[in-house]
Amino acid sequence: MNRVLSLLSVLLISIVCLTTASAQPRLQVEKPYGYQVGEKIEEAVQVLDSNLQPHSLVGLIKPETKVVVLVGFGGFATQVPKGRFRGPLWCVDSFDDLAVQRALVAAFRRAPVQFIGIAVPPVYNPAAYGYAENAFLGLPDTSAELLANTRRFIDGTQEEIRRGLIPFKEVYYDPKYRLAEKPGPSDGPSWQGKLRWHLDPRKYGLPIIWLIGPNGEILQEPFISNEYDSDPPQINYQYSDVKAAIEKYLN
Repeated sequence: MNRVLSLLSVLLISIVCLTTASAQPRLQVEKPYGYQVGEKIEEAVQVLDSNLQPHSLVGLIKPETKVVVLVGFGGFATQVPKGRFRGPLWCVDSFDDLAVQRALVAAFRRAPVQFIGIAVPPVYNPAAYGYAENAFLGLPDTSAELLANTRRFIDGTQEEIRRGLIPFKEVYYDPKYRLAEKPGPSDGPSWQGKLRWHLDPRKYGLPIIWLIGPNGEILQEPFISNEYDSDPPQINYQYSDVKAAIEKYLN
């Protein structure tokens, strides 16, 4: 008799637990903002050339390309801060990472690999690098002041390309950092901010290296967070890591 009662008790407890569990609302996992691996970059995503003409980012992909190496970096500083600072780019980590990128360009010079650099101005703190306060984000797209600031930034960056410091033949510009600056609830194009990796905690998220397929698809997680001046330095990828990843998608 006791055994029967025990079995009934266990059965009742199991039924109650199952009923309670089924009554609980299911946990809704929100999809991270931004492009994920396997997703295609929209045709509407735009960058500017050195003449301030807009181009579809995926429209820049050449027919023979098998892998696009998209490199976001901090471009020209009209004035560098006093003290410990290296090079003419406002983003020191972008400057230090050029060695990795230059080696990659050399390694795949004869391969169907297309390197596209995207130069970004110091949109969050422009005054620290010789630009006017709110020189980029604080001005409307039609502003003459924004145009002048952007022109200044582009001209300085183009000079570093001519000097050979920046190793890419193709460099485009994102003066309002729309590729990675997440929009507010009522402003910006629908694609704005989608080329910032959702796990990147850095304010600017530069430098960043994306590997993109010939149809604009995100091939893998981007290479991020090489911080050369942190204590200790935080190096999350090296030349050999990126090279091996590119070779994988060529085979």
